[in-house]
Amino acid sequence: MASNHTEHFSLNQWQADDQVLRTDFNEDNAKIDSALKDLAAAQAEKADQTALDALAAEVAKKATTAALEALSKKLASMPCLVTGTYTGDGAESRLISLGFQPKALLVMREEGYSARPYTDDYYGGLALPGKPVCLQTSYGTDYILTIESKGFRVYYNNSRHTISNQKEANYYYLAWK
Repeated sequence: MASNHTEHFSLNQWQADDQVLRTDFNEDNAKIDSALKDLAAAQAEKADQTALDALAAEVAKKATTAALEALSKKLASMPCLVTGTYTGDGAESRLISLGFQPKALLVMREEGYSARPYTDDYYGGLALPGKPVCLQTSYGTDYILTIESKGFRVYYNNSRHTISNQKEANYYYLAWK
């Protein structure tokens, strides 16, 4: 029988005058086998945890990507205000290209009005898709502003008081995208 044992696993350590017994070897082998089994299980658990951590990181990344895509779609669908100016060229009809169809459009002369006070002159106004700014007269419909698929159209006919494209006049617009 061994008179000394190792510090951590209490394995047999024989002195020169100790009697060596087969049962001591069997006990030591059983302790070593148990320790190796525990070590292998811990390694497997650690490998599983590493794989789980990698999978969790991938899921989080995809969740973040999905959240960003959802936010991007939501932002794209939210109204955005686009402002600008144009100078009239006197043409009877002219497209002001925006690259999108406005959800709403407000046009004013640089002086800040859409119709001249105390006159019948109309320079702009508030237009919506399917709801143009126009005058209904005994002669028919005189358009001032219409919304189109890629922007808006302005008109000029001084004798009919539709003056949203008067030559060399400056206009300001707000277009909701």
